[in-house]
Amino acid sequence: MHNSEIDDDLKNLLIENEYQLSWISYDEFKDIDEIGKGGFATVYYARWYDKSQNLNRAVALKLLHNSNNYYEEFIKELKAYCDIGLKDPTFLKCFGISKDKVSKDYILVMMYAPKGNLRKNLQIIAQ
Repeated sequence: MHNSEIDDDLKNLLIENEYQLSWISYDEFKDIDEIGKGGFATVYYARWYDKSQNLNRAVALKLLHNSNNYYEEFIKELKAYCDIGLKDPTFLKCFGISKDKVSKDYILVMMYAPKGNLRKNLQIIAQ
């Protein structure tokens, strides 16, 4: 974890480890392809080469536009995804947080769900 990259609230969230999140270096992602874009975020498919666990897995990277300017909203969204993942880890697992090298926006690193988008899956679960 690079202290200059994240602020104190996020550091505390990672240190408390209630959600078992990690700070993931952007350099660990390969084969990054945009798969969706909305008003507040862009979602990418990527391969995550997790050296600490010797794993290579497909992940969804949700880059939150202007997350440095809307930091409280970013933390709320992060906690919401993590709460869902704790209730049903087979549905949505949030592995950690990263930061885009160019825009400096925060990224949620989540389990990749090849069968549709998150909004559609959340609507199904809510019914």
